[in-house]
Amino acid sequence: MKYIYWMDAALFDRVKIMAAEKGILMQKAKKAVCVPLSKKVDLGYVPPDAWEKYTLCKRQLSWYRTSPYFGQTLVVSSRNLASWGLVEDALIRDSKFRCRKFPDRSKQLALLDRESYQASKPDAWDKIDNEEKGRNVRWLKIMGIHGKSYEELFITHCANHANFIEPEYFLEDGEPIPYSLGKTAHICSACLELFNIIGSKWKKKLVAPCPGAVLFAGMASNRYYEVVQPK
Repeated sequence: MKYIYWMDAALFDRVKIMAAEKGILMQKAKKAVCVPLSKKVDLGYVPPDAWEKYTLCKRQLSWYRTSPYFGQTLVVSSRNLASWGLVEDALIRDSKFRCRKFPDRSKQLALLDRESYQASKPDAWDKIDNEEKGRNVRWLKIMGIHGKSYEELFITHCANHANFIEPEYFLEDGEPIPYSLGKTAHICSACLELFNIIGSKWKKKLVAPCPGAVLFAGMASNRYYEVVQPK
């Protein structure tokens, strides 16, 4: 279980002081922004400049720049910080939800055509340069994805985010509970949903981790995690 907090510079400074007074080490994310999700990190944070420093995910993390949280520091805690006077923006916990059937290419493309997705995506999101194309080809081999180009896989990446912006595939519980549209190998930048950068309007989301979250944060591959906002 992880508690997600977004805070401005003044509040973050106060939290650092409180942590120091309690003898709690705050760990800065020095690699991927998803590292604080690891069970090994009790209290971690991602400073505002980190979203552009991590080369491997720089294009994907451009969503942070266009989000309401731009300029804020992300704090990820294994404990509820209510006693510190803080209210979490979201809570991440295990889920029993499973999904074995996902929309095909034509249905995914329909999600990409929606105005909600087109208006939300940052300009940098679909600008994949030659250097990244080379990395992506190698990445497909590492992930064991055969018979599919990265261009085809990218459609799933886009459709997945689009479904959290305006859900087409969801559970119903008074309001939509959107879920990820693929297995871990087919998912990209799941941190955007886990950290509420995408899909913050929904009280609950069901998010499958991307390969990076599995590699850097030790999240379970092909499992869904429930992202819940406080009532």
